[in-house]
Amino acid sequence: MPMSLRAFMLISISAFLLTSAGCSSKTKALTLPIGEKVQVGKLSYQVIDANWQAEVAGLKQPPKNRVLQIHITVTNSGAEEISIPMLRLHDAAGNEISEIMEMEGNTRWMGMIRRMQPALTEDGMIYFDVPVGTYKLEVVDNSMADNEQIAFIEIPATLAPPPSLPADKKGI
Repeated sequence: MPMSLRAFMLISISAFLLTSAGCSSKTKALTLPIGEKVQVGKLSYQVIDANWQAEVAGLKQPPKNRVLQIHITVTNSGAEEISIPMLRLHDAAGNEISEIMEMEGNTRWMGMIRRMQPALTEDGMIYFDVPVGTYKLEVVDNSMADNEQIAFIEIPATLAPPPSLPADKKGI
């Protein structure tokens, strides 16, 4: 093979690999634990708490599994009004589960239509009808269609604090 053809092929393959590596992928997205703030574009997400419920006030139909209740804050750090998208969970097999979208009378629910003014923080609950397990909450800023940004927040299977020792057993 002549040297110029080898050089051309080497440059072409290198360019392909470099541009492929720059593409965003959900599997390469940042993943952080509960409690950490996650900046995704103009939106900043923080999961304050997550717990499993057998029932939740305001559900229009009974859950098929348990209800994962996630207490979340979202901050708009942009200079314009922005929509907070509906969020999804990913299970260990990579399946996506959408938020529960039919509720009424639950004042803590973030709702379906989520518009935020600049420099404001929304605080509320989002809900998922899922079996108890380990999940990743996909958080996203899709305000710019050509530059969607994604990150994940780990949601462990058990979120209960360890049992505390009785006062007479502490320090032994």
